[in-house]
Amino acid sequence: MPAMLIRTKLFASHGATVAAMTLIAIGIIAILRVGEANQRELRSSYERIRAINLVAAWSNDYAEQIAELFILGTDPTEIEEARRNLTAALDHKEGLIRADPLPPGPGPEADRAAELARIEAIRHVIGQSEGTRLQVAALLDQGLRDEAAALYRDQLEHRLDAVLGALIGAATARERDDVVATIASSERLADRLRLLAFAMVAAASALALISASMLHLAISRPIRALDAGAEAVGRGDLGHVVDIRRRDELGRLAQRFNTMTAQIREQRDHLMRTNDRLEQQVARRTRELRARGALEQAVARLETLDSNRARFFADISHELRTPLTVLRGHAEVALRAPGQSPEGLRAALARVVAKADQMGRLVEELLFLARSEAGTITVDRRPVDLQEVMADVLLDSQGLSRRAGVTISPRQAAGPVIVTGDAGRLRQAIMIPLDNAIRLAPADSAVRLELTAEEGRAVVTIADQGPGFTPEEAERAFVRFFRGDQGRGRSGRGLGLGLSIARWIVDRHDGTIAIDSQPGQGAVVRIDLPLAQTLPDTTPETAT
Repeated sequence: MPAMLIRTKLFASHGATVAAMTLIAIGIIAILRVGEANQRELRSSYERIRAINLVAAWSNDYAEQIAELFILGTDPTEIEEARRNLTAALDHKEGLIRADPLPPGPGPEADRAAELARIEAIRHVIGQSEGTRLQVAALLDQGLRDEAAALYRDQLEHRLDAVLGALIGAATARERDDVVATIASSERLADRLRLLAFAMVAAASALALISASMLHLAISRPIRALDAGAEAVGRGDLGHVVDIRRRDELGRLAQRFNTMTAQIREQRDHLMRTNDRLEQQVARRTRELRARGALEQAVARLETLDSNRARFFADISHELRTPLTVLRGHAEVALRAPGQSPEGLRAALARVVAKADQMGRLVEELLFLARSEAGTITVDRRPVDLQEVMADVLLDSQGLSRRAGVTISPRQAAGPVIVTGDAGRLRQAIMIPLDNAIRLAPADSAVRLELTAEEGRAVVTIADQGPGFTPEEAERAFVRFFRGDQGRGRSGRGLGLGLSIARWIVDRHDGTIAIDSQPGQGAVVRIDLPLAQTLPDTTPETAT
């Protein structure tokens, strides 16, 4: 037997719903039709009751008009009008009886015949009463009032009231019974229709509920299984299988889902195997490249060292040749001059000493550079009060050469400024920019030297009013062997190693050194060092 497809189940569910709605609609229409028939029957009963009441009313009016013959005279106009109204009421009543549809069976036909017979009996009584009324009127016209009264009492007064009352009472009782029966039938019908409506709604609801439940069971379970499968695949469980053994659309969807999962699993396994092979190849190539890169870096370092060595010896040769030549010149002049006075010899020796001092500083800088590159300089890190370092710097600066009138304006913090480092190296790092500032400061100017503590940092500031730096010079000032433009008031002395040495020392103390300057507006060198509490490590360090 072929499996029922989801579309078929949906159509069946929709068909059941439509059938239930159709059944309810038919029931509602039937209830409305029955209600309308019941209303028509009630209206017919009401009209018949109203008609018999009109007959009774006009009958009483007719009898009263005849009785008034003895009071008002013999004018027959009102009596004729009363008789016509009574006759019209009888005709209307007869029309209602004949227009009322008969239910099947012999009983209703006999009831209609009896009602029509009563109508004819009332007409017959009215006809007889009309003849007697004419006789009474004739006697009254002749002046025979007593005879007319006797005839009225014998033929009209009691007979008309009794006969018409009996006939009308019978008709009224019959109509009343019909109305009571109709009302009772309507109530019974209403109860039955109410029960029928409840039954139809219950049946339709049950049918819709059963259809919806069957459809829900037919769809929800496979949907949950597919949802669980999708969630498992989303977690990476490509071995999950959706177990839906059906031959409808959901069953085919589950088969395709399982096929897709298997294909994805195979592709993943293939990709993982390929990735493993690629990782192995990449690792092998990486090792080869690293070995080659290390070799190339070693060659580059050797080339750089060789280039630096060549430049270093060239700079040494150039920088030492000049003071040596000057020394030799001063010595030869002093030796060749005849009769040289002691004062002249003393001046020549002073110039020789100055050049020797310059050569000593050059040798010290070159030696420091060589030792820093070799990694043999030791930085003894321990708590140092920069106030004491600044005091030593101020004492040492007294012997620095300067133009006339150049002074140092010191400014220090109120309390101790403790850093962790090497006091000698820090003194050297401060002395280098201070020496440059004093040497380049114009005559009669002040070099400002300040020490402050700001937000956990110690700040040393050296400011002069010298030629300053261009942006390019400020950027390259800390490069080894760089010397600024000699055309802007610079002496040109030195190898250009001072600021690079200062930066090397400051870097080893976890600080920074920077220049803020504009050409012709002086320069400000700022050395920034962390305070001691931010550097707990106080062990000696060998610089590399």
